[in-house]
Amino acid sequence: MYEISVQRMKTWEYTSKDRRPILVRTAERGDAPNLHEGFRRVVDEGTWLPTFTANSHISDWVHWIEKTQNNREILLIAFLDNVYAGHLTLQPEEWNASQHVGKLGIIVVKEHRHIGVGRSLMLSCEEIGLEHDFTKIILSTFDDNEVAKNLYLSLGYRIVGIRRDHFNMPTGFIDEVLMEKEIIR
Repeated sequence: MYEISVQRMKTWEYTSKDRRPILVRTAERGDAPNLHEGFRRVVDEGTWLPTFTANSHISDWVHWIEKTQNNREILLIAFLDNVYAGHLTLQPEEWNASQHVGKLGIIVVKEHRHIGVGRSLMLSCEEIGLEHDFTKIILSTFDDNEVAKNLYLSLGYRIVGIRRDHFNMPTGFIDEVLMEKEIIR
């Protein structure tokens, strides 16, 4: 139903709020250490992800990057002033009838937040998502993550549901906010 072709590296250029260059591109094998470390650092904050340990290995990231070159999964990496700033994943839903839907996950490391890295990753994702036959993107965030919710809302995502007390975090139960956006050519 969906054609899979070997993906060539794609790049996008943006400017941060403080006028520094942001480069977003498809991930390549050599990015595995950055992806691994970025994920570990955000998990270690204990605030933004519903996992308590980053138990993956760099080889897991290498495998994932290589997989994206032969399937519809998308893995983007962002650099601010040529320094790793974050990454984004977009994976197709598991059901045959919802292959047009991509599930989004995003990481921005602490020192690069609030200056446009997340927005740059999201905009790039929508463009490449269309090229991979996605017409809808879904995501979720913690209800207390006002910055993320405001970013998603500003990009046209809408809240479609709330799962009450969905995550039992060290700070207590947190609601999960479900959001979606249809993307069109």
